[in-house]
Amino acid sequence: MKERSVRWRITLLFCVAAGALLAICYGSFYLIFQRVLRDQFDQRLSEIAAPIIFDIQGDPEDKDVDALDLPYEYFEILDPSGSVLQRSKNLNMNLPVAVQPGLQTVHLPQIGEVRLTIIPFSAGPHQWLFIAGGSTREIAASLAALRRFALVLLPASLILTAAVFGFLSNQLLGRIDAVVRQLRQFVSDAAHEIRTPLAVLQGESELLLAKTRTTTEYENAARVMDSELKKLSRIVDSLFTLSMADAGELRIAPEPLYLEEILEESCGLAAPLANHKKIAIERNLQSDVLVNGDPRFLRQLFLIFLDNAVKYSPSGTRVRITLTKKEDVRVSFQDQGIGISKEDLPRIFERFFRAAPSTETQSGGLGLAIAQAIVKAHHGRIECESEPGRGSMFTVFLPAGA
Repeated sequence: MKERSVRWRITLLFCVAAGALLAICYGSFYLIFQRVLRDQFDQRLSEIAAPIIFDIQGDPEDKDVDALDLPYEYFEILDPSGSVLQRSKNLNMNLPVAVQPGLQTVHLPQIGEVRLTIIPFSAGPHQWLFIAGGSTREIAASLAALRRFALVLLPASLILTAAVFGFLSNQLLGRIDAVVRQLRQFVSDAAHEIRTPLAVLQGESELLLAKTRTTTEYENAARVMDSELKKLSRIVDSLFTLSMADAGELRIAPEPLYLEEILEESCGLAAPLANHKKIAIERNLQSDVLVNGDPRFLRQLFLIFLDNAVKYSPSGTRVRITLTKKEDVRVSFQDQGIGISKEDLPRIFERFFRAAPSTETQSGGLGLAIAQAIVKAHHGRIECESEPGRGSMFTVFLPAGA
């Protein structure tokens, strides 16, 4: 109910703002259109007056204006005092004008609004004023049609805009709600992960301070505290890496390198843990596979997959690493471990999510999230195939180097 109320308030606020903006746009367009029509009409009056004035100047005694009877167009000739010398046949009254050059608008009975242009001119020894006028009925009809169009289009535009915004606001609020829930879960999980090593550190320090201990007890406590501090440091480093990736600031320093060399180094670093569990690391690496990547981040990427493969596999099994180059570069890590269920598979890249909660991982539940961030920074992708009880295979796809 609260979410719906917020959505309606946001939609209403947007509709008010959009309606005001649309009204301003339509009003501005109307005023500009009106100004253009009137300017064109005034220009037309001047163009009509020019040839008539030219004829009068050629023969001032001729009464051509008295014979004019054009529909919705009116003409007069005045002397400097304002007396009417000639008037078009369709005028049954003098035009109520101010005797000064320029443009004027008057209203005539049974005719309506008339736009006038007053032009001084010389005809022989005479100084006269020529008045050309035209009914603005066509302008009024055009503006009325535009107003009717706006009265229909404005509500329709507002309704359509509101519908589109309502749809988008639902999606936006849904995403915001999902992000907030994810953030809350992330903070909760992070606090839980950090609380465990902190509790161990606090317990060990309290035991050490409770009474005098032997050298062996101090050494054992120091080893425990060192292990927990390293675990805490890894979690903090992982969170920092992910925060940089979220902000789009995970800076990699790509350089041309042969990927098989990075994989060999990573296998060497993972060998002690694999040997301890009697797990064989088998390699099938194509030679001279060139990529443009950051060796430090790629080494961290491969160690994440090797670490998970070894820790989630029983003793006496093997981990197979394959490197091939086709249209792109593919690195596969296949183990014979516990596997991942179909329900958990879509969530394995979520932070602090473990498909096997009973098994601790070195990454503290952040390893695959970091792996995905590293691969995305290298413009690649990760695919996973897994079956419970039969193991998993993670495949990293990277662009091939030039």
